[in-house]
Parts: sequence; structure tokens; C-alpha cells
Amino acid sequence: MKLAFSNHALARVRQRGLRERDVAMVLDAGTLLGEDSVMLLDQDVARAIETRKREIAALERLRGCRVVMGGETVVTVYRPVHKVEKRLLRAERNH
Repeated sequence: MKLAFSNHALARVRQRGLRERDVAMVLDAGTLLGEDSVMLLDQDVARAIETRKREIAALERLRGCRVVMGGETVVTVYRPVHKVEKRLLRAERNH
């Protein structure tokens, strides 16, 4: 979702050395205060860091995994041996 910023908000973001994606992170991970604001608390940061650590661990565990699709359907999942992986990558580069 693309955030809409008022001119005032854009000026404050720049003044405070933030980026638009920083605001999106606060909105994504922060705690809702009332109906109209979000604040990033220490526990929100700890939770977001832990979530990302788990995502990183999962990526490490899944390194080299191949998922073969048939349209919208997963046909098979496997880890190709190094020789097959190199052949697949070489074939992709030639296309």
C-alpha cells in the first residue's frame, strides 16, 4: 500500500532525517495509540527484530531449495545437487 503524505508530513519527515519507508516500518511494527496514531515502542522493536531473525534463519535453512510450479500449483519441491543447480542456472542465463 502506497502511503499518502500531506505536505506538512513530508516536511517533518525530511526535517527529522527520516524516510518515507521509515514511517511505513513504524506503521507496520508499532503499537496503535487510539484510532489515529502509531508509536514504535521498545517491545515492538524487540518483536520485529525477533521476527526478522526467524525469517533470516528460515532463509538460511531454505538456501538452494527449488520449487517447481505448474501455473498456480506447486508441482514439486527439492534441493538439487550442485551439478544440477549449476546446469539450471546456466540454462536460465542462456534464455
